[in-house]
Amino acid sequence: MRDYPKELLSNLEALFIAENNIAEIIQKTGLRFSTNKMTADLGEFYAHKALTSIENLFELITPQLASNAEFDLLGVLSANSVLSEKFNSKEIRIEVKTRRAQEGVKYLGSVKPQKFDILCVVDMAKNYSLNKVHLVTTETAEKFLDRKYNRLIFSEKMAFMTLE
Repeated sequence: MRDYPKELLSNLEALFIAENNIAEIIQKTGLRFSTNKMTADLGEFYAHKALTSIENLFELITPQLASNAEFDLLGVLSANSVLSEKFNSKEIRIEVKTRRAQEGVKYLGSVKPQKFDILCVVDMAKNYSLNKVHLVTTETAEKFLDRKYNRLIFSEKMAFMTLE
């Protein structure tokens, strides 16, 4: 899992410095804009890499091309997948939510359990390296969903599987 491409590892520090500089410039304007666009994309990359690195899990995982797709990745379970007993379908819709350097309670906004089969929560360190990938079922996400704010207050106990 930690065998990232050398190009990625060598650029994480540069990304960290650049994103912090951009955030500082934006914050000085007094306006509120997201400075974590790269975090979400890197989270999807980590999720894809983690899910494809586990034997007998998925035969294939395909990123969705449209930026406004209802879910991020489409997985096809392998013939003898350990996930077969959890899911009725061979095709699994995967939604990825990424949190970087977030201590304490992790709030995941815009969680729509009806649009995914697995919620993949990617936990990154401040320097963009991967800490863990947690997999949560739709049923668990629905059970703990704060419907008033359409968010999930995530706890590692919700995960049926954690990848490191």
